[in-house]
Amino acid sequence: MTTATRTKLNLGCGHDVREGWVNVDKFPASDSVVQADFPYLPFEDNTSEEVVLSHVLEHFGYAEGEILVREIHRVLGPGGVATIEVPDINWCLAQFLGAPEPNGYTNPQNDYNTSHKWGLWAQAIWGDQHHDGLFHKWGYTPHRLLNLLHHCGFNQVNIDFVPSHGVQCLLARATKA
Repeated sequence: MTTATRTKLNLGCGHDVREGWVNVDKFPASDSVVQADFPYLPFEDNTSEEVVLSHVLEHFGYAEGEILVREIHRVLGPGGVATIEVPDINWCLAQFLGAPEPNGYTNPQNDYNTSHKWGLWAQAIWGDQHHDGLFHKWGYTPHRLLNLLHHCGFNQVNIDFVPSHGVQCLLARATKA
């Protein structure tokens, strides 16, 4: 176990390495990033004041996602805040369903085009899929995310709609009692 006393955790940080934070990722981008294989976190109970999980939760199936949220709750100290951002699956599906089908085959790799279904809209639903860590395995509506956070022990939860990664996302701020 790594002690994260009075620290801020940036979980699934990718290339978003933040100064003053403990940056953690399954696939570390640098030596300064702690390697951890989620959903279990290598930190002691009640030792972190803040956790950021940005565009990570959707990469887990619903059961592993619940474990990860419970782990975040476990490592946060009383009054600690978790900030969790995920694509708004309702919005992403509406964009996908409303977009035209292209006239020919398209290769979705690195295609962030919004003029047809199989660019950004498909990737917002199923992930970039450039490697195993980029597949989306579950989607969240505001209601589903709110209920998951309450179910895992967070007592105060606020969810906002925010633009991020070219799509509408849900930004939850959840506080541990």
